[in-house]
Amino acid sequence: MMKTITRLHKAMMVLEYFTSHSWVWNTDNVTMLMNQMGAEDKKVFNFDVRQLHWAEYMENYCMGTKKYVLNEELSGLPAARKHLNKLRNIRYTFNTILVVLIWRIFIARSQMARNIWYFVVSLCFKFLSYFRASSTMRY
Repeated sequence: MMKTITRLHKAMMVLEYFTSHSWVWNTDNVTMLMNQMGAEDKKVFNFDVRQLHWAEYMENYCMGTKKYVLNEELSGLPAARKHLNKLRNIRYTFNTILVVLIWRIFIARSQMARNIWYFVVSLCFKFLSYFRASSTMRY
């Protein structure tokens, strides 16, 4: 446990300056440069952040922080991902069981709740059948 706490404390100390200060970014120069660049220059010096795949970027950012800032090994990642998948499956199973229990306790025993449920389900079926019918129409 001390090893984990020491690693967390080290990470907090390394990132403290960046997380405890307010930052204001001005992009006027970048916008001006992008507007003045030709098509060939835009291909060669591609720095338009709107084209970034942010999920991949953040994953690479976190991996780089783990490896180069915190000096941790990346060899434990497959086991950690497997563990997270197991926890996700446990959460889904728990939520499913919880929904079934709520269904059995409230909906199955109350006539008014059962009527509301049937009304909502029938609206969904009507909505789906409308789209099924309208998608087959030819204009």
